Amino acid sequence: VGPNGAGKTTLIKALVGALRPSGGEVRVLGLDPLKDRTELRRRIGYMPQSPALYEDRSARDNVEFFGAAHHTPELRKKAAKVLQFTDLTERAGDPVHTLSGGMKRRVSLACALIHRPRILFLDEPTAAVDPYLRSRFWKTFRELAASGVTLFISTHLMDEAMLCDRIAILRQGRVIASNTPRELLEEGKTR
Repeated sequence: VGPNGAGKTTLIKALVGALRPSGGEVRVLGLDPLKDRTELRRRIGYMPQSPALYEDRSARDNVEFFGAAHHTPELRKKAAKVLQFTDLTERAGDPVHTLSGGMKRRVSLACALIHRPRILFLDEPTAAVDPYLRSRFWKTFRELAASGVTLFISTHLMDEAMLCDRIAILRQGRVIASNTPRELLEEGKTR
């Protein structure tokens, strides 16, 4: 968590291998995100801050495209399942450009989930979504966590951070505090 410009997106991009860190060393699941990019991408999912979708293709086509890129077995079956999980079944055949911003974010989440990642990186997943969808997203995140998926979520909203199991607070690219939400509040350094 941190204000705009704190380094949240930069950190996530370094962790998923989309950006070379300016210093230090990064490991995810014991792998170097740059040197072991292919192996790491099999194990992680990434939902960028702005949906990176093919607007002229359907939601289903987008999910299946990302699934094919991951060599997902039983692709059609798994795509149908993830579209149902993200509540997109009724609009699965519609071109993405006809979907609302919130639906596009759900398609983006479905694309990140299609290959059943061990870790899911979500960069401000609820930015610019209505309160109802935001609540549904957090319900989905809890279901994923309960199934064993580790979620790494960036946000600048403290009420969302309080829903997490552990928080790292960033400022100017540095972690200034890290603990459970309760422990951070009890330390009296955060409001």
